[in-house]
This record gives sequence, structure tokens and C-alpha cells, in this order.
Amino acid sequence: MARIPRAVGALALPLGLSILLQFGLPGKAQAACDFSSAWLAGACSRVERVWDQGSWDLYLTGYGWHIDGYTAEERHALNAKSWGGGAGKHFTDENGNDDILFLFVFMDSHDSPEPIGGWARQWYTKPVLGGLSLGGGYFAGFTARADIAHFVPFPLVLPVASLRYRRASVMGAFIPRLPGGANKGDLGFFWARYEF
Repeated sequence: MARIPRAVGALALPLGLSILLQFGLPGKAQAACDFSSAWLAGACSRVERVWDQGSWDLYLTGYGWHIDGYTAEERHALNAKSWGGGAGKHFTDENGNDDILFLFVFMDSHDSPEPIGGWARQWYTKPVLGGLSLGGGYFAGFTARADIAHFVPFPLVLPVASLRYRRASVMGAFIPRLPGGANKGDLGFFWARYEF
């Protein structure tokens, strides 16, 4: 079986998602959110609303904390500096909570590029101290890794928390140990978000 070159595999998911976001999401002229399932219709409407009415975001990634399941030598050999970045859009509802679409690429634990993209929902506390709030929610989307099926995209759902001060946030996701040995231990992944 022919292997996809590493650079091509790393770019395939972001390129595919950007094409989907640019051309595949329904516009107001198309009634594409008319699913028979209320849940699917609601999810589709949320994504459409973010894309049509949302504001742009900038993402900078930076740290992967290998929590447990690793020896000191393994932690030392793994890349904790998950540098990367990307863009997205968000829509803030009447309660101050966000629906978010995003796509970014970062360096994974083995220094390989890892794209990730999808939809997130964040519920926030009321702002205090001039604009500080805590957020919690989840992410549902896709990623692709060199060490898991050589960049074949796979779905994931993760809990996400955030600390937001006005337009700037520090966000984090908890990635649990997966059955079957896909990862050896739990991981905390952190990034920054700026809302334009």
C-alpha cells in the first residue's frame, strides 16, 4: 500500500475543512438544515449561524502537558511545546455563551504536524473584575496524526475549559488515555484565542 507523503497528509485535513467551510456550508438560499431529526437540524443551524453571522478568531497553540502514564525519560523525549496556530469564527448568543468553528495545526508530541478542526460550545460565567469569566463545554470534530493511520482523519469529542478576559482566552482540553494503546497516558492541551 502506497504511503501518503507526510506533508501532503498533514495538509489534507485543513485544506478539506477550509473548502467545506468556504463552499460546503449552506447559505440562506439553501434550506440544508431541514433534517428530520431535531438534534441534527439544531446542530446544523448552529454551525450555519456561526459561519454566516460570527466574528473571526485567531488561535495560537503552545503546550501539551503529559500528565500520567509516562516515565520521566518518556516525558523528556516527548514534545511539550505544541507550537502552531489557526483561525476560526464564533457566535455569542444572548446569554454570553459561544458556538465556535475553528481549524488549527500544531506540532504533536512526536514533532509531527497535527491538524484539528470542528465545532465547540462554551458556556461562560458572568464577567467579574472588569471582564474575567470562566468557561466550560466541549469540542466535536476531527484530527489526523502521523502515528495513527498515517494522517487518516478520525473524529473526537473532548471536554474544553477556558479562562477569558474580554476578547482574549486561554483554553484547554483534556485528552484521556485511549483503549488499544493509541496514546500511553492522559494529556492536557492548551492554546490561546483572540476574538476580533
